[in-house]
Amino acid sequence: KQQYFFVAAGLNSIIRAHLRVYPDLTNFADKNVIQLNDTHPVLVIPELMRIFMDEYDMGWDESWEIVKHTCAYTNHTILAEALEKWPIDVMRDLLPRIYQIIEEIDRRFVGFVKMKTDGDEEILRKVRILKDGQVHMANLAIAGSFSVNGVAALHTEILKTREMKEFNDLFPGKFNNKTNGV
Repeated sequence: KQQYFFVAAGLNSIIRAHLRVYPDLTNFADKNVIQLNDTHPVLVIPELMRIFMDEYDMGWDESWEIVKHTCAYTNHTILAEALEKWPIDVMRDLLPRIYQIIEEIDRRFVGFVKMKTDGDEEILRKVRILKDGQVHMANLAIAGSFSVNGVAALHTEILKTREMKEFNDLFPGKFNNKTNGV
């Protein structure tokens, strides 16, 4: 609840500021970047979709293009236990509309992965957003962002070649390094 509250409040502020300067949201990704600092704020992705579709009557495809060109994700750790995974039943109960949007993102992402991998089930299993009764927030972040970075050159290489290799193969050039403190 707390993470959703902060995400919703932050997006509301960003959109209000954007609309004070521009007449609509069609150039939102050209004028805004939202850095997802680890998995905590990843609800930005489905909440921004909800806002565009439910409050501004945009279609799915237009909304998704804007979202995935607005968000960038910083991965801070390769430890699986530190990557947030939320129980589907809890998310469905607390945030039903957000969960509905995540289901649709996952459904479309599965189609993309099957197309790119000739239906390789092993790759699909590793990159699914919804699996094992959980929402895998890092997977959602990667699917919905234009850039994914590690926080040191070695960390980024480990992401690209081991921990998130399947994503790196699916999205050549999306993974890059931005060293902390620079």
